[in-house]
Order: sequence, then C-alpha cells, then structure tokens
Amino acid sequence: MPSAADAQAALESAPAPELPAGCEPYIVFRQEVELEVDFWNRSVSGVSTIHLFLPDKELEEISFDARQCDIDLDKVTVDGRKVKASFSDPYDLMEIPQHWQLGVHQNHVMMNRMRPLRPHKRPEVPILQKEDLICSIPADRSLKVALRPDDPVEDDARRVLKIKSAKGNKNGAADNSEPDGDKNGVKICIPFRSKHIRDGLHFVGVSEGDTRYPHVYTRHSLEPGTASCIFPCVDDPGSRSPWKISIKCPRTLGDVFNQPLATQPAAAPLSLNESRKRKAGDAYPSSSPRPPLEEEDKLREMTVVCSGNLTGEQIDPQNDRKKIMTFECQPAAAQHIGFAVGPFEHIDLWADCRTEEADERLGANAAKIHAYCLPGRDEEVRYTCAPIVAAADSFAPEFGKYPFESYKVCFVEDMVSDTVAAASLSLCSTRLLYPDDIIDPEIEVTRKLVHALASQYFGVHIVPNQRSDTWLIVGIQWFMTDLFMKSLCGNNWYRFHLKTMADKLIAADVNRPSLHDLGQYLHIGEFELDFMALKAPLVLYILDQRLSKIPGSTGVLRIISSIVSSSNISNFDFKKTCLSVEAFRQSCEKKSQYNPDELWDQWVFGAGCPKLMVKQRFNKKNLNVDITITQTQESNDPKPLIRDEFWRELQEKIHGVRPGETPKLFTGPFTIRIHEADGTPYEHYLSITERDRNGTTLSIAYNTKYKRLKRTKKAQAAAVNTTDKHDVQEDDVIYFNMLGDVLTSDKDVQNWGLQDWADGVQTQMDQESYEWIRFDCNFEWICETMTDMPGYMYLAQLQQDRDVVAHQDALLFFKRGKRHGVAATIETRAVYDRRYYHGIRTMAVDDLTKQADPDLNYIGLAQLILIFRHFFCDKIVGKAGSVNFPPSPNDFRDKAQYAVQSAIPGAIARTREKGRCSKDGRNFLLDLLLFNDNSQNAFSDQFYIAKLLDALTTSLIPEKTVTEGNLLANLNMDDEDDVEFKSFIEKTIEEIDKYRRMDEWTSTYQNIWTTTALNCKMRLMKARVIPTAPIEFVQYLQDDNIDLVRLKAFECLVELGMLAKAPILRLLLSCLSTDTSPFVRDRLFKIFCKGVADIAFGEAKIAPEPQKEVEEDESGLIIERDEGEAQQKQFGADRRDDITQALRALKHELGNDELARIPELTIAMWRAVESSTIGVREKCQLLDLCSAMFEPEDSLLITLKYPKYWKCAREPIVHKPAAVSVAEPRPNKKRLLVRFTPQYRTEPRVKAVIGLPPPPELPAPEIKPPEPKKIKLSTKLSFSGPSAGGPPTPYPLGRKDSISVTMPRPGASDVSGLAAVAIPKSSLDSIAVQPVTRLSTPLAMSPPPIPGPSSGFSRGLSSGPSSQSLNPPANGPAKPVDKRPKPPKRKSEDGENIHRPKKIIKTEKTENGLAHIRPRKIVTLRFSLWDKLPRRIRDNLAQERRGPTGSGTIVATPTARRLAAPNRSASPTVLGSQISGSFASNSRPTSGSKEKSSSSKQRKPLPSSAPHLSSPAQGGTSNAATSNGTSTPAPAAATPAPPKKSIIKLKLIAPSRASPSQ
Repeated sequence: MPSAADAQAALESAPAPELPAGCEPYIVFRQEVELEVDFWNRSVSGVSTIHLFLPDKELEEISFDARQCDIDLDKVTVDGRKVKASFSDPYDLMEIPQHWQLGVHQNHVMMNRMRPLRPHKRPEVPILQKEDLICSIPADRSLKVALRPDDPVEDDARRVLKIKSAKGNKNGAADNSEPDGDKNGVKICIPFRSKHIRDGLHFVGVSEGDTRYPHVYTRHSLEPGTASCIFPCVDDPGSRSPWKISIKCPRTLGDVFNQPLATQPAAAPLSLNESRKRKAGDAYPSSSPRPPLEEEDKLREMTVVCSGNLTGEQIDPQNDRKKIMTFECQPAAAQHIGFAVGPFEHIDLWADCRTEEADERLGANAAKIHAYCLPGRDEEVRYTCAPIVAAADSFAPEFGKYPFESYKVCFVEDMVSDTVAAASLSLCSTRLLYPDDIIDPEIEVTRKLVHALASQYFGVHIVPNQRSDTWLIVGIQWFMTDLFMKSLCGNNWYRFHLKTMADKLIAADVNRPSLHDLGQYLHIGEFELDFMALKAPLVLYILDQRLSKIPGSTGVLRIISSIVSSSNISNFDFKKTCLSVEAFRQSCEKKSQYNPDELWDQWVFGAGCPKLMVKQRFNKKNLNVDITITQTQESNDPKPLIRDEFWRELQEKIHGVRPGETPKLFTGPFTIRIHEADGTPYEHYLSITERDRNGTTLSIAYNTKYKRLKRTKKAQAAAVNTTDKHDVQEDDVIYFNMLGDVLTSDKDVQNWGLQDWADGVQTQMDQESYEWIRFDCNFEWICETMTDMPGYMYLAQLQQDRDVVAHQDALLFFKRGKRHGVAATIETRAVYDRRYYHGIRTMAVDDLTKQADPDLNYIGLAQLILIFRHFFCDKIVGKAGSVNFPPSPNDFRDKAQYAVQSAIPGAIARTREKGRCSKDGRNFLLDLLLFNDNSQNAFSDQFYIAKLLDALTTSLIPEKTVTEGNLLANLNMDDEDDVEFKSFIEKTIEEIDKYRRMDEWTSTYQNIWTTTALNCKMRLMKARVIPTAPIEFVQYLQDDNIDLVRLKAFECLVELGMLAKAPILRLLLSCLSTDTSPFVRDRLFKIFCKGVADIAFGEAKIAPEPQKEVEEDESGLIIERDEGEAQQKQFGADRRDDITQALRALKHELGNDELARIPELTIAMWRAVESSTIGVREKCQLLDLCSAMFEPEDSLLITLKYPKYWKCAREPIVHKPAAVSVAEPRPNKKRLLVRFTPQYRTEPRVKAVIGLPPPPELPAPEIKPPEPKKIKLSTKLSFSGPSAGGPPTPYPLGRKDSISVTMPRPGASDVSGLAAVAIPKSSLDSIAVQPVTRLSTPLAMSPPPIPGPSSGFSRGLSSGPSSQSLNPPANGPAKPVDKRPKPPKRKSEDGENIHRPKKIIKTEKTENGLAHIRPRKIVTLRFSLWDKLPRRIRDNLAQERRGPTGSGTIVATPTARRLAAPNRSASPTVLGSQISGSFASNSRPTSGSKEKSSSSKQRKPLPSSAPHLSSPAQGGTSNAATSNGTSTPAPAAATPAPPKKSIIKLKLIAPSRASPSQ
C-alpha cells in the first residue's frame, strides 16, 4: 500500500485535468456560518468561514457567491491574514440607473441588464466527476478573494490537502475535518451584512400593521442563487460539505420589540447599531412597529430551528437579552441549509404518536420527529402530523433507516409552496394545518407531508448526479409516498389513484419534453416540476410491474432499499449519496435479470403516451379468441390552449423548450385476462414487439368447453338472491362477485324506473363465449385503451371483477356513451351498492346527470333524488297521508358515505329541463340547506354547506346566457314559472349572504364560507343572472382580511372582466408587486396571467372597440368597413391553438391606437417591475409578461447632467479711513477678493458647422386622369368558382332569379404572369357579370389582360365592352378592342326625375397584426325583366341551378318600389348572356352618356367578360358571342317593364387563396 508521501508526490506529478467552463479549481470541505438576526431592520449579519482544498498551490485568486449584501472587504482574511478582495453585488443589476428612463416597451433593455440573474441553463459537472476534477461551480463569482496578502511575511507554500474518507465515523465530519492552518488547507473568513432583503429570507410579523407572531425563515429554490442571498458561500448543488451554524437572536418576544416586562425598566432597542438615529435607506423607526404585547407573550422564548443537530445553546456574553444556538450538520449543499427563528412551540411527535410496541420493534431505527408551530396551534399540529410518525415507522423497515439523527417539521406563514425540504428539516405552510373535526383535506394534506419526509431520503440525503437524473429522484419520492398511502387508505385508493393519474398524464403529455430532457428546464417554473411529479412515479410503477413478472425479482422496492442502506453506511462518500439514471438502470438489470432498455427508450427518453385500439372476436372453428391491437400515437398538432396553461406555454416559448420525440411504436409486455363462460378468469402474458408496426394479432386459446355453465351459475345466484342486499358489507364474500345486484325486485324496478336489456341484446349475450376481456389488467402501460366490447360485457366487468380499475374502466365506457335508460339503471345500482369503492360511486353520480334527458323522461334526476332520500333522509308520513323526506341529521363517521352525500347535490344542480334546472331539483337543494342539522355530528359541516351553496348557484345558471341586461331583470312577471324562478333566485342569494355574514362572526376553516359566497356571486354575475356589482368583492381587498379571502376577491374581479377598469388594474398590480407576503404576490401573479390569457384568447377586452364608421361618397356608394367576419373567426380559432398567434392577438389588443385607451396598464405595469419588494424571479416573470404584451422599442431616453463650470469675479474692496497716528504711518496692504459662482453649460463653446449634403431632387409627380369605376354584370351563379382542391359547392334549390358576380384578381400564383403587363387598377376593381358555365376541372392559369384605355361610366355601370376580363374566351384569344372617344359627362340636370338606386360596396379594413383581409363589395342593382330573356338562356340558367352552387350565390329579392320612368322602351342587349335591355333601363343613367330622349335615356349595352361565351364588341353595337366566335344580333326589346321590380344584391368576396378564374 503506498504511503501518504507517495500519494502526495503522485498527485503533484500528475498533470492537472482540464476543467470545464465555469469551474473553479478548489473544493469546499467545511463551512462555518455565524449569523445574527435583526428583526428591527429585517437583516442579518455575521461571518462566513470557508475551508478549502486547493490542488493548485500557485493559484492566486478564487471566487465565491454573494448577493444582496455588503462585504467588509477590509476584514476579509485568508488563514488569519488580510488580503485584497473585490465584490460586485449582482442584485445591483435589478435597479434601474437614475439617468435611464425606461418603460414597458423597453422591457428587453432591462432583461438584457438582468441576464446574469435570469434563470438559465448553467454549466454543470456530474457529482461523480468532481472528486476526480477537484472543482466547484460558483453561480455568480461576485466575490473575488486573493489568496496571498500584499506583504507576505514569509514565502510559505501551502500544502495540498488529501481528503480522507470518513469510513467508520458516524458522528459527523466535525470530528475529522477541523481545519488547522497549514495542515488542512485554506481558511477564508468573510464578514458580511445583508441589505434590503428580496430573496433568501422572509420576515413575518415585523411590518407595520402585521399583528402576527414575528418569525423569520429561509426561502429555497431548485436553482442556485438563493442560498448566497443569506451568506457568502459556494452556491453549487453539487458542492456538499459539513456545516456548523451559529445563530444569535433575541431571547424573548418582548426583546424583539424592545418591550420589557412591567417590572423591568425600558431598555435600548435591540439593533445592530446602538444609535437611534435613522440613516438613509432605513425602513423602520426606532420605536416599536406594533402595539404593546401582553405580559404572557413578552415571556415567550424565541427558538431557532435549523438543519443539523443542536450542539450548544448559551446566553450572549455581550448582551444578556440575546442568545446563541449552534448546530452541526452532515454534508449538504448550501441550498439545503435552512433555519427558522421565532416563538415556536415544540411538540414531540415521536413521543406522543408512537406506541411503545412500535418503539421496541424499531429500536435504533426509530426516528425522532419534532414539530414546531406558532403559539396556539399545537393541537392542530398533533392531529395533522400524526401520519408522519406512522410514515417514518413504515419507511424504516421497508427502505432503510432515516438518514439523519432527527427530523424537524416547522410550520410558518406566507410560504409560496406547501412544503420545502432542507437537511433534516421541512418548512411547511400553516395552510396545511386543520383541526380534528375537518375531514375533507386530510388525504391531500397527509400525502404532502409524507412526501416531505420521503424527500429527506431522496432529494436531500441522496441527490441526483446531474440535472437529467432529477426525474428519478422525484419519482422515487412520490413512489415511496404512494406506497405508504396505500397502507393507510387501502389498495382500492391506491389503484384508483394510479388510474386517475394515468388518465391525467395521457391528456397532459402532448407536445411536452421527455423525462430525461425535463431536468434541464426545471428552472423555468414550478409547472415543469409538477409534470415531472405526475409522470415519474407512474413510470417507476410500470417498471415495478414488469420487474415483478421476472421469477426471483424483488421489484423496485428492494432496489430503493439497497440504495438507502448503502448511503447510510457511507454518509461522506459522494459516490454513495448521489444517484444516476444509468446506475439505477444497471441495478434493475442486475437484481432482476430484466433489461429495461426498452422501457427507458420509450418512457424516459421518449415523450407522449400511446393509444391502443383493441378488437376481439371469438373463432368458433379453432376455439380461439382473436385479438387485434392497433397502436396510434398522439399527433403533433397543437391542442387547444386553456387559460391555466397560458403562462407555461409562454415560458416554454421564451426558453425554447422543444417537445420530446414520440416513439413510433411502444413495445413491451402486457397481460390480458379473459373471464370465460364458467366465470373463471384466465390470464395470458403477451407482448408487443418491433415486428408489430402494422398491428398486433394475437390468438388466445379458449379453455371452457360448455357455455351453459355461465347461465346455470347465474340462475342459481338469482335463486339465492331473493332479498335486497344493499346493506351487505364486504365480509359477505359469497356475493362479492356480483356487485350491483341490488334493486332487483319488481317493486323496486317499478318505483325506481329501472330498465333491462332488450330481448335482442339478451339473445346476443347468450351467444357470447366469454363474459368480458380485460386488457393490461396489471397496469404495465400508460395508455388510452379503446375496445369494441359491447355494453353488457362492461356491465359484467363492473359487477363481477374485483379490481377497482376494472370498475373505473367500465364507468368511463358508459360516460363516453350516449344517454340510455339501461346505463342509468347500471349507474343507479352502482351508487346504491355500498360495497363499491366510494370513488366509483361518485363517478356514477356525476354521470347520472347526463341521463336527465327528456327522451328518458328525466329519469336521472329522479334517481338521484331517490338515492339521496334513501341514504340521507328520513321518511315522515303526515296525518293526511302525505309523505315528507326531511334530511337526516348529519353523520360523517362513514367517510365513504360522506363523499357520496357531498357529490349528489352538485349532480342534481347540473340537470337541465327546458334550459333550466327543474323546480323539483332546485327546491330539493334549497331544503337540504334550510333543514341541515349538524348538532349530533362529531365532524364539521363547513365544507358540506359550501358544496350546497355551490350547487344552488349551479342550479340558477341557465344553458343560454342572456345577451342584454341580466336574467333577473328580464324575467316575465306575467309568467308563473318566471315568477317562481325569480323568487327562488332571491332566496338563494339571501342564503348565500347569510352564510357570508355568519363567517364574519364565527370564523370557519380558512373562511371557506366567505370564499364560497364570493365565488357563487361571481358565477351568477358572469352568467348574467344578477347585475354585476364589483363593490361586493372590492370590500374584501383590505389588508386585514385573510390572504385566501383577498385572493378570491381579486380572482372574482378578474373573472368578471374588471381588469379593463383602471382602478382595479392599478390595485391588482400594486398588490402584486408590493405585498409583503410572497404567497400573495405569487397567487396574484397567476390571477393576472389568467386575465391576460382571456385577452389573448379573445374572451375579454382591455379597451372598448370603436364603433364602425359608415362612409358615403358623392356618387351614392355606401362603404361599410368591417373586420372581416370569416377571417376574424379563423383568427380567433388560431389564437386558441397556437401560442404565437395568441401573443400576436394579445399585442394587437393592447396596441390599438398607440395605447391611448389604456395608459393605466403601461404605467402600472412598469411600476410593478420597478418595485423594490419583489425578488429576482418575480421581476423576471413580470418582464417576460411585458415582452408578451407590448412590442419592444429600441429607444432609450437618458437623462444627462449639464457640464458644470465656475465663474469668478473680483469683489470690490471698500477702504475704511485709517486712524491718524502720531507714530510712523503703516504701509497700505494690497487685497484681492474673488467670488466663484457655479454655472451649467447648456450650449457648446464652439458650435461645429456640419455641411449636410443637399437633398435629392424629388421627381415631379405624375398627374393621371381619374380612372372611372367599372362594373361588369354577369348571370354566372358563382363568383369564386370551384377551388383547386375539390368539387364546387352545390346550388341551393328553389332559387329562381339568381346571378353570381366575380371579381377577377390575380392570385398568388399569377405574379409571374403579370410581371410583364401592367394591370390598371380600374380593371382589377371591376365587377364582371358572366354567363353560367360549370367546369368539371379547374381552368388553367389565366394570362394577364391586355392593357388599354378604360371606358365606361365614372360612377355606375360600364357603357361598353372596353373593360377587359382577366380570363380569355373559351374558344380563342380575345380580339383587340377598338378605342372609342370618351363620351362627355352629362349635365347635372339630366335625369333629375329619374330614381337613382344606391350601390352599397362593403369593403374590409385591414388591421396591423391581422391576417391579410381582402375587400368585399356589395352592389345592389335592379333587374326585373327575367321573363324577357330568350328561352335558350333561361334553359341554361335552369340547368345550371340544378348543378353545384358556389359560396357567392345571391338571391334576388322582389320589392314593391315603383319606377321613376316606367315608359322606357330602350332595347340594348348584353353580350354573351342575351339579357334584355330593360336591365339598363331600370338602372340610373350614367354620367358619360350623351343620348337624350323625351321619354327616357337609353343605356349603352353592358359587356360580358365570360371567357367561354363573350368576345370583344366592335364599335358601339352589342352582339351576342356564339360558340364559334361569330356574332349574332340580339332579339328586339320587349314592351315596357311592369311596375313590379326585383332587387339583386351582389356580394363579392375575394377568394382566400389563388384559384383559376372562371
């Protein structure tokens, strides 16, 4: 064995390994911290002593972490000698420089400034490699310390320390690692004092107006940076060393506030500085910030609860009003060091809750458990924490001895999370405490407290090797927790809980990262840890199920036990106290002979959950059961966003979180259980392999030979079951396989309205060869399974299977199904039978609401009421024979029955009859509340009453919401039903207010009645049942109210859309950023995010929308501008599917009119960012929210001081006459008096003349004549034509007089074709009336039109064929058009007596940030001579009407308006369509027409641009184009038009995508 000198020489001769980026070449092997807590100034001070091991003796400087503190740089020493040190507080970056003037639009500037403080992916080195590399990773390196003084006394090279292992020593590292100057390395002492604490510590009860007991505790986070806010250290999760912590604090509560006893004289304040004078920045005066304490409270001892073991307690030698408590802790990271100081009461849980038998059985493995709480809550702690002792006694034999000497639980106020784990200490929120008469939160609270204990094993003692291994630590924590909850609550709870969590994971694991990658994103937010806590234990459970199938395997339980035992033996061996995924996988393979690589690749490195479609068929020929399994994965399409996930989606987008890769095929073993005809279950172990990519086909042998056994057994059971067995309990195992066999007598069937299967279904049931099939009955997959089994097989599964998961699957099948009387019967019997697990019964209760349907005669409502009357009401028969069912006195001893009793009122309230809850249902709920009796109950009914109030509120909300006003005001007082409903609403509101007022006098648990009443009022106002009254919630926003009530009031205001009100907005943001409670600030931020999400999703408006403007030009065109309804609907759907579109819509909503409507939001938002109360994480969250709400502006307004200079002036000297002296006269002294005056320079001394280049000459604007508007008419029935992707839409039947209008525009694909030819704007905006022709296939791309001078009317219809269409004729290219001189404008008096119809053109306005919206035009024209059309044209139109119709079909609506000139007899023709000239005579004359007549003014023929029938006209005549290109004259005009006319409304919509023109 080599000697120590040889090892030292080998270490010195070995080349130093290259360190990764961000590493420092040293290791901390011990740290000592001396703290003094100052409650007056809310600060701490002390000295941090760090003992280092330096492998490089030539190292000159090292770095540490320190935040929000002042370092006394002159007193920093290394081995007792003063050295140079430099410190730059990273928290100074949170302050905005005084000369910067920032706003919400400069949020990115502040984000860049705070980039070193923002959570990000920090460099990491696996813990297993740090022992070889000998390095640490400081978080900030803000404190730099030189290792050598400026004037060294002697050149003493430091020796390199070799860290010895602590094998065999269980007393702690303090016995072996006492530093000794030159022998054990470097000792660095850093004195410090905190300043303006934002993070790391939280003081309670010391602010003005806060009357709670004063105490302070540490705050923790997963990421480094929080521990260095308390004291200088190496804030590295992988740097673990022993600790010695000494905390000095006041002795008593009276000493904290400088309030001595009445028998003692007043003393000076307990401040770190003895002066009473306030300095700049001091937040508190020297006087007491709270009213005088009671004499009893003044004597309460202040206690320090800290990580480690208490090794000493003494009175401060310098001040007898202070005391010092010292603790020593085994190796832990700085982030796991926690403490709390306050007047805590101590409870020995291990002595009060552990029996002597359990103490003897456990022996040395029994953990000592202590609890600490504020005065007056010790009884609640004893009742709430009793399961912790049972959990510790369960963990010791199952997993191993508790790794620390004792376990402490301390309950404090204002904690953000419910529990926080530190070394041998758990800080818990007082919100978890509940008295012994409250039963509703006990399971949830117990699970959280047991998880805090499990975190001591894995998370504090055993840590992950690197971030990607975090999922394994979190999974083992919850795996241990649920195993204990199984022993406490039963196997049914455990299985039901796993199935519920699996269903929740299937819905949540969509576009989420894998478990392996999730560890890199835990710094983003707590939602990532919540998702990990959901998925990780389920993965370990399916791993345990697969390991258990291997013969001789011990499962995951024994693997965890071996890891804990190994770490307890070697507490100081980092290789034993850190866990990696690879080591855990190898351990599974070694101890079970199962290769988990398949599971690792799919569930650890992959993401998503599979969906299995299982089909089964009995093969009578081979007597096999053929099963086909088809597997599909969740698509990558984004799922609809919900308001609760808006913040998560935003954070993942900002930090670039990418979804994990979903495996194309999930493989692995699974179990199929077939219950054959004789009732015997047969399990078959099968698997899906890589060869089953196209589906899995399995053939399972059938065992039963005689199917008649099934019917015989059922007949025998029916003969025995002659009585009602709803009172039979679980000990009657003879009937266990036939659950739900209640209410079977004919009388019960008639009274309860029960139904059975139809005869055809009964026949089909008799022909089945097996009862039912269970897939994955051992829970080896996390998947969604869909089968084709009929309902009667699920009924058999519900009644005869022993597994609660089988019952859950059966009820989920009926829940997915349609309403049916048999389903209502099955669910009623499930609720009625008390042998079912209460979770199954409550599921059936919830689904019975669906069966209250008019097709079923509302049978579901009647059955719910009958069930409640049977179990929870008394039957009273009156003198006249009337029967009443008053509620029985409450008895909550049976908690399963209490769960059903609480669920039924909510289900009754959700039933609807004609849009409202029925009168019988509402009155039944009101009677339950009015006649509630809890006098004989041992438990409180506070939660039960809250559920009744919530159910009554639900019964008042109708299916359809009132659009105007409120329902209470719109009820018809002449209708008896409305009168009764109004009276019921008033009674319900009266009951809600009654319990709210009662809560003010007799406080309920966490003011549950007040919060429920506020929530009920909010729901009624949001549903427009009662008028909105924000004052009812504003009155609860005072600081004196409990935090939960204030938060509920803010939440109700946001739900009602009050975020758009400036006062509410300012108050919310002010409390969000200035409240002293971090819990309140955190919950208010989440509430504000929900309000912002409503704006992003279009559910709320921050500012009112402007009214639409209607414009009318000189020619009578009415222009209506809208937002584009179709595009708005599409945009509204996109913003709910994609976070990018949601953020785009959010900025659009908040950016209208340059924020002129919402200045309060921008100002209040930036004031919240500038708050001096919030911490780093909160400020980063607000900046991220600003980046999502407002567009960034790259501008920065800087305030600079003017240069200062001095002016000097000589002061005049006044000479006084000298006294006459006989002696020799004295010579006059020369004097010069100069006065200096400061001045500010506002202009430069020399103004530099900069020659600017001359501006470029702008070209003269080209003056173009105004282009007239053109309107082309067509008889075509579709303006958009068939799309390129499918057949055209069919025509609606029964429409006679319809034409379609198209607006030819170049599509996206026409750009190349239009590049060479310029298209006049007038031709693009023309309206073409085309004849009807439908093509089976889309036309080819249209060539660009031939440019030419446009002719026609300046307002109105076209007078000639010069308006060109973008489509070529069907039978050849278009002929050139002869140019005609533009006709002169008509005189203003022409046509004065002619009626001019208005043409309405509706266009769409394009807003910034929205999709491009193409304009729409609506033109109203008159046409009355349909009967004058040639027969050939009418036949063509009739034939086309029978074909498909486009989306632009317009119906001609007849009207009774009279013509201004009914005697017109002009007969122009329409090219290509043979429309009579009366069409023109019914329109107003154009301004360019010269022709005048005494009777009427003739209108020029209208051109046609149909590509298949029309051809350019020659001259001024109008000829119809034939199929071969020749022209034929049109028929003569008919007699004058009859007085009855028709109005044709033409609606033009530009196609949404490029398509061939028709």
